[in-house]
Amino acid sequence: MNSRVPAGREPAPPPPEGKAPSTLAASALGFAVAAGLAGAVAWASGCHGDAPPGASVDKPTRTSQLPAPPPTTPPAPKGSARVATAVPADTRDAGADAAADASAEVAEAEKPYTGPLLGALAVQTPVFPTMESGKKRLGYIRLGGKVPVDPNPTKNASCQQGWYRLLDGGYVCGKYGTTDLANPQVRMGITSPNLEEVLPYRYAYNTAHGTPLYRSVPSKEDMIKYEPYLEMAKKARRKKKADEEAESAKDEAAKDQTASAAATPSASASAAGDTAAAPAGTEGAPSAPAPMPSAEVAAMLDAGAAVEEPAKPWWQQLEPGKPVNVTLKELESEADGTVAKRMVRGFFVAVDKTFGWNGRLWYKTTAGLVAPSDRMYIVKPPTSQGIDVPEGAKQVGFILATKSSKFEIDDEHKNVKVKGPAPRFTAVGLTGVTATVKSVVYRQTTEGWWMKGVDATYTEPGPPPADLAPGEKWLDVNLTRKTIVAIEGDKPVYAALVSPGRKSTNKAKDHSTIKGTFRIREKHIATTMDGDGTVAGDLPYSIEDVPYVAYFEGSYALHGAFWHSNFGREMSHGCVNLSPLDAKKIFFWAEPRLPRGWHAVWSTPENRGTLVVVHE
Repeated sequence: MNSRVPAGREPAPPPPEGKAPSTLAASALGFAVAAGLAGAVAWASGCHGDAPPGASVDKPTRTSQLPAPPPTTPPAPKGSARVATAVPADTRDAGADAAADASAEVAEAEKPYTGPLLGALAVQTPVFPTMESGKKRLGYIRLGGKVPVDPNPTKNASCQQGWYRLLDGGYVCGKYGTTDLANPQVRMGITSPNLEEVLPYRYAYNTAHGTPLYRSVPSKEDMIKYEPYLEMAKKARRKKKADEEAESAKDEAAKDQTASAAATPSASASAAGDTAAAPAGTEGAPSAPAPMPSAEVAAMLDAGAAVEEPAKPWWQQLEPGKPVNVTLKELESEADGTVAKRMVRGFFVAVDKTFGWNGRLWYKTTAGLVAPSDRMYIVKPPTSQGIDVPEGAKQVGFILATKSSKFEIDDEHKNVKVKGPAPRFTAVGLTGVTATVKSVVYRQTTEGWWMKGVDATYTEPGPPPADLAPGEKWLDVNLTRKTIVAIEGDKPVYAALVSPGRKSTNKAKDHSTIKGTFRIREKHIATTMDGDGTVAGDLPYSIEDVPYVAYFEGSYALHGAFWHSNFGREMSHGCVNLSPLDAKKIFFWAEPRLPRGWHAVWSTPENRGTLVVVHE
């Protein structure tokens, strides 16, 4: 399945650093390996969102992602720690001993894996259910990713290099994987996603039309050829400096002339002396201007065959105030051995590494391409998130207003007073009790204060799916309330805000989220979403490695959105946007389970996807 989204899914966002290789040779090798494989077909489609909240000054460190058992919830934030309480042996009963044994098993299972590993050699190394190649896959491992493996391959007609059996299920052909972790393609592969941070990668926003994505680090000549605006900017700086120096010299000359005039006895005497000293026609007198050439001479000077200037590309024909009409295909039309494609303002790339070259700072993207950092900036992701549903809460409420308060209401529900501030995105359990004071509706929280109804939204799940098994997980997405609830059987366990598709009476601009009951079909830690605009004047969009994506129907998906922080409002082109932290929470909670080291997984009858109910 292609990674590009059909027109009418996720929208083009309007305008809102990775380790440097130790040697130039190493970096060049890494780029060559990744770029050579970057053309591999991605097997998912997707959607996108809106403007990023701003630039980041943080530089999160990359951590080694050696395979560990997949968490049922996202990894704890840095700095947190589990607290164990010791229980004297003589005070424990049989139940406690059983619990201790179970805990010991969990602790054993959570130990880091130290056995043989298979390194992925392709951008998307396919995992098959049997030792046969085919269209049916269980998932894939990203270039450079490492997974637990039986190191003894089995050869057959469909894989002469031998099939490797993965300990968490599935088989990888030796054509796409190796147990030699010193292999350059493994060593220089894509940096593992950082699951301890808000986002798995850092993301850079492209600020100008025409920015090139190079296939490898460009030479100075290439930069001049493909980025003529650099030379224009240099000339502009030189001209500005020359103008400033000329202005300064003019000021100095004026000062000198003033001083000289002050030293002259009298104006008339000076004039008389000048006349005697410099008669007309003598050396030092100004010469007459040269006459302009005749029309015939001018024609001779211009003689010769006319040279037709090549047509300028779209990004050099931009005029202020005029819309940019370009498609993804046109952005790729300039592709050659040096440039992979051009970008429009608003494109995002996922940053794998940052490095210096030819006096500039560059980003190597997770797609193996190279982008100039001086045309981009790193975005700072939103950190809002939902909550675990409090025990006894009937609903969960979320403050949406930019300015709101916590309120107290007397027993008679007649008087209301402010108790304190209630910041936007405050999440709190609700008792289900409401009060109306002077026509204003308030909702009682499990913390004792009251929430003003018009400032907030709240969860309101629909009935469970008809084929739900006892205790089975499912997700309720309420398009009216703009909420999502993770439920186990009939017990809600987590609630958060979402941004569904934007509705419109204009069919071309209507991006309503699909309604119905579905199962998650596939999950990707990150996958690229791009496409053309749906109406004239719309820019194409491209968001590299959208985080924590769970597709449930066609190209409709639940996924993290780092380019806006307007959760609780309609924002997308059909997908269900969540804050990055909420998307990660749901991603690891929901099925199908993602095996250790894998980048994506598809559901199977044995590893079914979680039910998703989308309703008004």
